Amino acid sequence: MSDKPEPSSGAMQPQQNKKRGILPPEIIDLMVAPVKVGTWTGAAGVLAGVAGAIARDTSPVASGAVTGFQWFALGGSFWFTRSVAVRAMGGDEQVRPVDKTIASTIGGSAAGAVAGLIRGPGKIVPAMAMWGVLGAGGQIVANGLSNRKPKVKDENDSWFRSKWSPLKKLTDQEYIDMMEEKILRVDVDIALIDDRIAELKAIDQKDKDEKRV
Repeated sequence: MSDKPEPSSGAMQPQQNKKRGILPPEIIDLMVAPVKVGTWTGAAGVLAGVAGAIARDTSPVASGAVTGFQWFALGGSFWFTRSVAVRAMGGDEQVRPVDKTIASTIGGSAAGAVAGLIRGPGKIVPAMAMWGVLGAGGQIVANGLSNRKPKVKDENDSWFRSKWSPLKKLTDQEYIDMMEEKILRVDVDIALIDDRIAELKAIDQKDKDEKRV
């Protein structure tokens, strides 16, 4: 029988709370990707804002900060809304291309709403329509690229096999035939050398016999 005291339920409760954290893991997973996308779009927005400020001869710091914040909000809101829609449809492994297009349209409309709020309430509906179309169009292009079959490379379709090429790319069978032809030539040369050696030996033997006589 062990004398080790059992941990009380009161001591285990704080440890469980620490492991669970403040937010559920599902919410954390749902927020990580939009923050990453927003960070990348925000960084692109900063660069675009600075470049535009330099072209307009205005403050690059202010322009970069404002544009970076706007692009961060657009990218993050788009991806967050799209991720929620995709998860509601069953997840990335279950959704069809048409479902992805719908989710991207919803995400684009949400990003348009954010853009409209930033620019003014009167521009929410036009921005939602425009960004919804952009989201759907971008997803349709992405679906087409993902469904495109990789082109099978034909060995005959090569620059090395062109008549203008100084080099020639051989197939395995062509290489075998070329090596067999070279081996045959070597065998013929060896046979000729053997015949010549035999002739020289015969001449030498004839000379020896004549000297003996």
